[in-house]
Amino acid sequence: MYRKKQFVWLVALFVASAAFAETVQYNVFVKLDNTAESRVNDISQALARQGVNSLFAQGYQVHLTLYLTEYDSKRLPEIQKIISQFARRQSKFAISFNGMHSTAGKWLMLDNQPSPELQQLADEITVQLVKLRDKNAQLPDWVKAYPDKVKTFERYGSPNVFTQFNPHVTLLTPNEFSDGVAKFEASYTFQPFTAQAVGIGIAQVDALGQAKNVLYFKPFK
Repeated sequence: MYRKKQFVWLVALFVASAAFAETVQYNVFVKLDNTAESRVNDISQALARQGVNSLFAQGYQVHLTLYLTEYDSKRLPEIQKIISQFARRQSKFAISFNGMHSTAGKWLMLDNQPSPELQQLADEITVQLVKLRDKNAQLPDWVKAYPDKVKTFERYGSPNVFTQFNPHVTLLTPNEFSDGVAKFEASYTFQPFTAQAVGIGIAQVDALGQAKNVLYFKPFK
């Protein structure tokens, strides 16, 4: 009888521990320099003149996502250690932006020109972090329309890595999108520019994957 009670108690303790385990989405990202922030600020002000409140105006980070997935929150120190190792050996590098576009799903993006340095960094980060991810993470609804991204998510916990890597700066999510965006696009003349990637950070993201509060940051050497 004692052993039976002990077994029931251990099962209950395990269930309770599992219930308190917290899973969170961490965005490991490249931070951009003041040039990028200045240009995004210009775009933000132009959007504001059309009554549109950009992510930048709300305090969200100007960044390029390297690897965004779900983890047990207790993994954060391990993630920080890996990020720090990359930052210590990575030099600053150029990032060019060649346009903007809005999507049918009502997102406004600042388009990054493909960069071998950025691709390599994202690939290497993913290889190191994928083993720490929560493998029970649910597939986002929007991914279901893209079979290749479904396969990538199932294998790596993110739909946007390796051959599916698609770096960009998000200017608006569907939450901010309005009729003013069309007026903005008709009147704003985009000028391509080059900025620098200056460091690597970790942020916990909101429901739409957007990063505001940085938990950890390490500048490149």
